[in-house]
Amino acid sequence: MIMTIYSRALKVLLKKPLKLWGLSLLSVALSGLFSALCGVAIPALGIGVSLLMTTSMTMVYLYGYRGEEVKAVQLFSCFKDWNTIKRVLCGMGWMALWIFLWGLIPIVGPIFAMIRSYEYRLTPYILVTEPEVSVTDAIKVSSARTKGYKGKMFLADFLYGVFFGLTCFVLGLFAAIPYIGVLFGIALFVAYIAYIALSPLFLGLVQAAFYEEITNPTIVNNVVVVGSCANCGAPLAAGAKFCASCGKSVEE
Repeated sequence: MIMTIYSRALKVLLKKPLKLWGLSLLSVALSGLFSALCGVAIPALGIGVSLLMTTSMTMVYLYGYRGEEVKAVQLFSCFKDWNTIKRVLCGMGWMALWIFLWGLIPIVGPIFAMIRSYEYRLTPYILVTEPEVSVTDAIKVSSARTKGYKGKMFLADFLYGVFFGLTCFVLGLFAAIPYIGVLFGIALFVAYIAYIALSPLFLGLVQAAFYEEITNPTIVNNVVVVGSCANCGAPLAAGAKFCASCGKSVEE
């Protein structure tokens, strides 16, 4: 499932790299501007605006993953009316509060807080796209849906970091070679720039992909399909451990 999500997220990113990067940069710039303007006089207002912008950008990634058009006006989707503003702020604040409280547990607190952060990861999407779910129930719905997926979501983030780390390590070793090492040094610098610029976009799409694949799984021949086989491309049924077509292990 992870490789399928990686593949789909990468396809979306390659189709709209400049637009997604521009919207991400604009979101960060606007959040920083509002925080600077409001931070001195009304810190809570600055934090609130930044949270709304971040949630709106989360939805932009979801629209992009679904193949929909992404545009600047979507950065303000959480500002459209007072009910939406209140719902997002209260829901995200409620989520942050519980993660904070879990983190207060002595010794193992940080571990539990990290687990809850993955457990509640679908909360912003639920708050925006599922108005029938109450503000306080959003984290409960997210917890129920992420059962069996928290490890996959963590692994998706972890593998991305490992891949980048190994790439930099190898390039760093080759950069130490006399004469031609300068070429690998340049490649290492480019890799750092690409990581800084593209990581938020790719990981944002990966997070949106998990919400989409968990909440709206594909149905083929009355079977719930949660992805496709990385080896042969055949549909994978929910809970399947091996591909029904080629026999390849789903985990592999």
